Amino acid sequence: MKGPFLRSPQSTRGLMVQVVVAASPALFAAVVRLGAPAAAAILSAVAGAVAVEATLKHRSVADGSAVVTGAIVALLLPADAPPWLAAIAGALAIGLGKAPWGGLGKNPFNPAALSRAVLMVALPAHFFAPAWRWDAVTAASPLSKEIGATAPSWTALVVGDAPGCLGQAAPWAVVAGGLLLVALRTIDWRVPLAYLSAIAAIALVLPGGARVTGHAPWLVGDPMLHLFGGGTLVAAFFLLTDPATAPMSQGGRIAFAWIAAIATMAIRNFTPYPDGAALAVLLANACAPWLDRVTIERRTQLGTSSRARRGRREWRVPWGRQREVSDGARPSGGTRSSRPTGS
Repeated sequence: MKGPFLRSPQSTRGLMVQVVVAASPALFAAVVRLGAPAAAAILSAVAGAVAVEATLKHRSVADGSAVVTGAIVALLLPADAPPWLAAIAGALAIGLGKAPWGGLGKNPFNPAALSRAVLMVALPAHFFAPAWRWDAVTAASPLSKEIGATAPSWTALVVGDAPGCLGQAAPWAVVAGGLLLVALRTIDWRVPLAYLSAIAAIALVLPGGARVTGHAPWLVGDPMLHLFGGGTLVAAFFLLTDPATAPMSQGGRIAFAWIAAIATMAIRNFTPYPDGAALAVLLANACAPWLDRVTIERRTQLGTSSRARRGRREWRVPWGRQREVSDGARPSGGTRSSRPTGS
């Protein structure tokens, strides 16, 4: 093949290893916290993803991307997800979210988020249960808006005592893994920062819908609840930072994170869904091409305009007024300035 290509000193396999290592603390914490059922769900999700990858794109199994997809899918699964549901989730992530689009790097939507969204529609009972088994106790999700829901404490949220997806078993582990990816420069630190700061800001000012104000008024005006509840942290560090489904420009990625944050909070406050992080990620993915077109074209136009200005010269006229004229069109009586404009 001919043509210019962007090259990275990191191999694809090396990048995938870094992501798996970063996700490992959260996965390990889920197993320690929830025991064998969590381990079975994680292994089933990874196995389902790898099996479909090996069937449809057998040459790409060695790069480790299917393992990464399965691991992130597992973090989004309900705490009590049975192995068969986890296997289907992993298989859908590859079979629907990656392979049909041409494989690694060509998919427009995050495979893990797409898999969860499809299963939320197909099997809602497993994702919108009024209560989940968590540490041998049946309790509601911290973002639940059903009758009988109770407000969790901040301590419960931070240490993982509030039930939800496997990624909520130890929020500190998700943050630790995300910071590792930032330190290794595997992800752009601006994306999680923009997303989390926007979530916190919106949570302070956004009013709640009828279901929220009637059943769970504590969801309004509490940034901590929205930062540590649901899939916020997983989305910030592992979903929105997927380079294949995010904009290429720096400004585009920040706007991308803001769109996801607005959608997340709108879904949580004005719909029956307890957590809208995965759906918000898909909405932001759909906006990525438009954001690239707007930001990159604008930057290109600005660069062209700047180069045009540098090709012109500034002249001083006797009465002190300045104007720009093209080279060779020096006005009579004028003197050439020492520097060209725009430099």
